[in-house]
Amino acid sequence: MTVSVVIPTYNRAGTVIDAVRSVLAQRFEDLELIVVDDGSTDDTAARLASIPDVRLHVVLGPHAGVSAARNLGVRRATGSLISFLDSDDVWHPDKLAHEVAVLAEHPEVDAVFSDLEKRHGDRVFPSFMRQTAVFSRRLPTTPGGVVIIEPRELRLCLLQEVPIKPSALTLRRAAFDRVGGFDEAWSSSEDWELLLRLARTHRFAYIDRPLAVLHISPDSLHLMDQTRGEAAMIRLLSRERASLTDDAEALGAVKQGLVTRVKHFGWHYVDRHQRGRACRVFLDGFVLTGAPGLLARALAVWLPWSWHSSPMSASEDPLLVRS
Repeated sequence: MTVSVVIPTYNRAGTVIDAVRSVLAQRFEDLELIVVDDGSTDDTAARLASIPDVRLHVVLGPHAGVSAARNLGVRRATGSLISFLDSDDVWHPDKLAHEVAVLAEHPEVDAVFSDLEKRHGDRVFPSFMRQTAVFSRRLPTTPGGVVIIEPRELRLCLLQEVPIKPSALTLRRAAFDRVGGFDEAWSSSEDWELLLRLARTHRFAYIDRPLAVLHISPDSLHLMDQTRGEAAMIRLLSRERASLTDDAEALGAVKQGLVTRVKHFGWHYVDRHQRGRACRVFLDGFVLTGAPGLLARALAVWLPWSWHSSPMSASEDPLLVRS
């Protein structure tokens, strides 16, 4: 099975070469690498041109966003398997070999993902999955195994959090095509949106070992534009909730997901000492979910005695405990 690897990149000349080299160094060699330069204005194209490997194909396109770049890469792909890598992340050498082996052994599985090592500045977290609130409960007691996840189980998890990162995901081209690829209307949370559609009917496998390294870089959306990112996640979960009717379990899961995202959004403003915006986020969240804890947080943010001449962060305020 040929794997088509798609790397979208925009003005990341300093990191994309490491990403590319980690793909070309894979123990599994039946691959093609498609790097979509999404209108970069730095020397990305020149650096990529200096790599003499016939498996590397560079596609130059106008700046249209990560969803459009990934879709363009897939359209140029010839493999029956599609794998994604963000241009500031890297793979371990046996990443594709493990994933292809799982998909070959389990023809009933449509997509496979793995754990990641997470690096944020000087901090290193050996297991991204063991940091998750929901998916970590499903992890095997003995690391290193493979878990088959039915669509219903994964979808309930995805209504609460997104444990699957693009850099750790490989899927069958047919599954990607069936759901229509990335929705280019989403410039943030586009990976979560795709996964929610995939998880309606497709079976996944999870490899419980870190096969990729996730970098939280200075230009990550999480740091550069958290407001837009958090708002997009709340909008996405609100859309999912609107599609549910009498499914009490799914409604409960998406409510928990919304409450969690509202808390994170509110804390974003609390940590920046923007009391009015934080209060508004918690109040809007209370109206959206009916969760009394969000109303309590809005009041805690607004009451003058909860703010001090030397303002504390949300993690230090006993009324704004991150739970």
